[in-house]
This record gives sequence, C-alpha cells and structure tokens, in this order.
Amino acid sequence: MKIKTYIINLKESVERREQTLKEVSHYPFMDIEWVEAVNGRTLTEEQVELLFDRKKFSYRYEYEPLPGEIGCTLSHRECYRRLLCSDEEYALILEDDVLFQHSEDIPFVFDNIDKVMKFRKNCMLILVNHYFYLPKSFFMLGDYTFYRVLLGAGTCAYLINRGAARKLLSVSRASIVADDFKYMSIKGIYIMGIYPFLALGASSLNIIGSEIQVNKHAVWNIPFKYRIIKLFWYKIYGLLLRLKIMKKSGR
Repeated sequence: MKIKTYIINLKESVERREQTLKEVSHYPFMDIEWVEAVNGRTLTEEQVELLFDRKKFSYRYEYEPLPGEIGCTLSHRECYRRLLCSDEEYALILEDDVLFQHSEDIPFVFDNIDKVMKFRKNCMLILVNHYFYLPKSFFMLGDYTFYRVLLGAGTCAYLINRGAARKLLSVSRASIVADDFKYMSIKGIYIMGIYPFLALGASSLNIIGSEIQVNKHAVWNIPFKYRIIKLFWYKIYGLLLRLKIMKKSGR
C-alpha cells in the first residue's frame, strides 16, 4: 500500500534534500511529493499579516514569533491543504532533517498503519519522542505500543488524517508553532504516539544546524485572560502527573 508522503524542504537546501532522498529511498511504500518550505525570512510584512496572527502567537507563548517558526507552521499548513485537495484519507509528513530508526520494522508498521489512523475521526500519529502520554495503551502492533500523547515536541515525522487537517485549517490565520500538540488536543484532535519511536530530527540532535533562529524576544504586555488560561492548563497537567494519569517519557 502506497502512503502519500509530503516532504518539506527549502528550495535552497539542496544538501538536505539529497540526504532525505537517501533516507527515504529504503521505503518504496512512500508516495513522495516535495513541498517547498515557506522561508519566513523572505516574507513581506503584508504576507505575514495575511497568513499569520503574530499577536495571538505572542499572547500564547509570551515571545515574538521567529521568522523560521512562521515559515515552519505555514509549510505544514500547505501539507494539510494538499491532503484535503487529494483523495487520501491520511498522509505522512516529513521534514528534511528526518532520520529513521528501527528501519527493519518500518515496512511492517506502515503495512498496518491504516488500523491506527482510522482509530479516531480527527487524529495525528507522532513518530518521534513525546514528553507526556497516558500510560494506558490503546493499540499494540507487534512490539510497538500506541499511546495518547498530551504533550510533545517535534514535527520531523508524523501522520495526519483529513479530519485533523481540516480542523487545523479551519482557522484562516495560523497563530501556533507547528508542534503545539496541546493546542491541537484542545481543538479536538486526538494526538497519538508510538513506542519505540521510529524517527528523530537531526537538527534536535545537533547533527545538522537548525534553520529556525534561536534569539527570542519576550513579550510582557499579555492580556490577563491569556495568563489565566495558561495557568489553568499548567495546573491541570500538574494534577494529572500527580495522579499518575499522565506519564513522562524518557528522552
């Protein structure tokens, strides 16, 4: 079974493209479509204003969005748009720094991934590490266990179905980082994780440099209601951890 696979790559990042081609060449089930990444550094003010809500972003994360973060989020939204324009029920989305592990098991997992991706109407399956998850698994596939993820990071490799893509595109202007899985859960998307993890991001391992800048500028004039909402969710997550409803994964 072929799986539609969108690979995000900056046009000028030729070396990354070639490395990713080598990485995915072992998996003929991937029906690859390259997606030219949005370079947030080259967007005009008018383009950013049209596509991205910087004020909401700043209120949510308490710092100004970086050009690389804006570009990253918009690139993933383009993948969601393409999925909805296709006849596919779900798709695999990869960034050009992806490194697969347990390569001998990947064909087996993806041969059976249809069962997992139809588990919920609106769902995503993260193939990289996740921070917090519900300890009770909902699905087993050979030696692999699937959990519900409540908090995680990283978008170098994940699957998303049409329902989740539709929910994320229901907002005309983006205002989140691409891997804000907590936000997605609140919006009704069922976030799943797999263990052992099947992929890693080379940027996160410092094997290659990140293309997102790291100099963040804090925002202090955040409305009271946003601070209360954030405090509320921190309290909820702390309570879940204490009750052992949620589990922290090793990194």
